[in-house]
Amino acid sequence: LTDKDALQLYHPEDLPYLTQVYETIAREGAVPRSREYRMLVHNGYFIKVETEWTSFTNPWSRKLEFVTCKHHVIEGPANPDVFQPPSSDALYKFSEDSLKRAQCFRDAIVRTMNEVVSKPAEAVKQMNKRCQYVASFMESHMEEPPKQDDELRLELQEAELNYYERDSVMLGGISPHHDNDDSKSSTETPL
Repeated sequence: LTDKDALQLYHPEDLPYLTQVYETIAREGAVPRSREYRMLVHNGYFIKVETEWTSFTNPWSRKLEFVTCKHHVIEGPANPDVFQPPSSDALYKFSEDSLKRAQCFRDAIVRTMNEVVSKPAEAVKQMNKRCQYVASFMESHMEEPPKQDDELRLELQEAELNYYERDSVMLGGISPHHDNDDSKSSTETPL
């Protein structure tokens, strides 16, 4: 199934329902669990699956980037050896009209996934609540006049360094704790 279009694996008769599923994914962001539908396996037979759908929408472009599916197999294929190459008896024959309708549904799914997605309903509600909170916060602060009595005061204390504090910087190997000139550097002091 590597390098195959997933939309080609859906049974043509299930594509109308799956089109609705993809529209819901684009609108809501996820579908908890779909009803069962048929999916083609490598050996040419169909399995029945139920799927949990989630998606990721790019927050900047608001486009649907990818859809993630977790499939639950409800019914296996008629031939359980799914790794066997497709046989001619397993390939289902669909009418030309059925295949054209299926392609129309596949195109509709692709269009749905390529559209700029409106935000899911819950995200819109949360955004509206945040906007209302920010607006009320700003209004309350704009209505209150600034108080003139509460000036911003900054008291600075000048550092008054005495002789010992000023000289307490360690320079090289001279110890700051001795005021005598006879002090030796730390490299000359025996351990």
